Amino acid sequence: MKPWTLTKLPDPETLRRQMILLAVLDIICCEEEWLRVHRYDPDFQPGVQLGIIENGAGDHLYVLFTADGCVMKGFDHESPLSPHARDEYEVWPGMYEGLPGDLQAALHSSGDPLEAEEVTFCLWQENGNPVWMCGEWGELDSLDNKEAESGGADFLLGYLHETPDDYIEWAGDYFSGLQPLPLEPLRVLFGGGPVPEGLIAAINPERDEPQALTELKRLHELLN
Repeated sequence: MKPWTLTKLPDPETLRRQMILLAVLDIICCEEEWLRVHRYDPDFQPGVQLGIIENGAGDHLYVLFTADGCVMKGFDHESPLSPHARDEYEVWPGMYEGLPGDLQAALHSSGDPLEAEEVTFCLWQENGNPVWMCGEWGELDSLDNKEAESGGADFLLGYLHETPDDYIEWAGDYFSGLQPLPLEPLRVLFGGGPVPEGLIAAINPERDEPQALTELKRLHELLN
């Protein structure tokens, strides 16, 4: 295994809060869960929380937050590191090399709902080590494009919007019929503040507020 250097990543706790925040905003913006890109399951497994990014085009990013650390598995269907791009379907050599056993167990548990073989990059950070790590991926010299060496990490991590302006621009393009989002309430959230009262009505007046509040209750507790 080796340190990951191809993209910038926040520490796991910052990443966890960021994924919860984006899931909260997607719930408010979109009533249909299957159309949301950002989701968060705080009870995925006992002691394990799951952040989800699924863009509807066959690409995904799953991030597991455990007591032992954090592991993310990404799949970019256009990446040459995809198992579907191999002569025979198989995980890219070295993809999971060095992944600690406890994090590997979390990734592969529960009947493999996260499709561990559908992977083009895997990164992790253990508690007590502030460095994101990855396996010693083999055969990278066979790639025609050096930028492809990230396995699509640069592309999928781009869905982790870091500023309210970034999210507003993305949501305006993705969610059809959504009114322009107000900047100030999002500034409060992205600044680490609590979920403001009246946020649902301010962001999406057409949203079924009781239904949204039911979905938001657990995530609201995690943010406040």
